[in-house]
Amino acid sequence: MKLLYHHHMKILIADDHELYRDALSILVQRLEEPTKIYLSSNYTDLLQLAQSADDWDLMLVDLNMPGLSYYDGIAQLSTQHPTTPIIVVTSSDDPKDSQLALKAGALGYMSKSMKSEDMLNAIKLMLSSGISIHPNHSTDTSTDSAELNELTPRQQDVLRQLCQGESNKRIARNLELSEHTVKLHVRAILQALNAENRTQAVIIAKQLFTQEIGPQ
Repeated sequence: MKLLYHHHMKILIADDHELYRDALSILVQRLEEPTKIYLSSNYTDLLQLAQSADDWDLMLVDLNMPGLSYYDGIAQLSTQHPTTPIIVVTSSDDPKDSQLALKAGALGYMSKSMKSEDMLNAIKLMLSSGISIHPNHSTDTSTDSAELNELTPRQQDVLRQLCQGESNKRIARNLELSEHTVKLHVRAILQALNAENRTQAVIIAKQLFTQEIGPQ
């Protein structure tokens, strides 16, 4: 029986709203692994708590909390714990926030308006693949090009290959990735572009790329 609990997932949750801390705690307990959860409500405590150990499996951090600007807070966290996935959770719909958070070292970005099932799946995918996900959470479609910014440079490479009609196998060879990684990238791309399948992703992407490039 001992074997089952060889490793508790150590998860740090920081949010200045008690209700949301509780909700996130309940959510990560559904990750199908025994979890140890540590809670914090501001950046000052979060940095102290984070420093008390170095074997964190995941940090879920609310963007705007007392203590520090989120950019500094996340930058310090990711410097201290370069290998720990830091996932930002926020109610902000400003794409600038998500870009800054990722620049500061966060792996991914989730909107508090997401369904809990989607959040759980996003966390699982990021933990298992190390691939960044930051779903386009605004319903406003006027910022089409923002959808491309939502993708990591590597995902944009994969998407360009998709647009050229390459198969996963070929993309893997062309970009020197494993096929498994390509599959995960494709899945993240479909999610970011709200596409049902590859064909639809290509159609959406071609429109976005032409907007990006502008009239030739």
